[in-house]
Amino acid sequence: MAAQAALTLLDGKATPVSHVFDPKGARESVSGKQVAQWRDQNFTNREAFWSIKEEHADPNKNGVEKFRYVIDLPTLESPASGGTFAPPPTRAYGTMAVVEYWVHSRASAIELADIVAIVKNFTASAYVANAVTKREAAW
Repeated sequence: MAAQAALTLLDGKATPVSHVFDPKGARESVSGKQVAQWRDQNFTNREAFWSIKEEHADPNKNGVEKFRYVIDLPTLESPASGGTFAPPPTRAYGTMAVVEYWVHSRASAIELADIVAIVKNFTASAYVANAVTKREAAW
């Protein structure tokens, strides 16, 4: 099993900024899936921490194992101005992405490299960038 290491990823700013997602451990969930988590703690409040979660399910009876990645970038509520009481920061919403891989036990290393490359290149494509940032679906 691979050791959980820090992940360094660039954001989407005009001048990209590196974000270091520190490993926060792995555990087994009640459903039997292994779950690992990373957090970018370069924010002033834990409610604002960006996070990446990996869920891994061992191969099922058909020989298919699943990898699921959830990326969560929360936005905090802006407190109203005025008054002397400052409420604790709360999450307003999160911008999230989920990537799932179903890996058959019969798949070769080349087939696995192909699916990783296609997903990476698709999500990095101008089509996806426009679809999400301009909210323009294909239809």
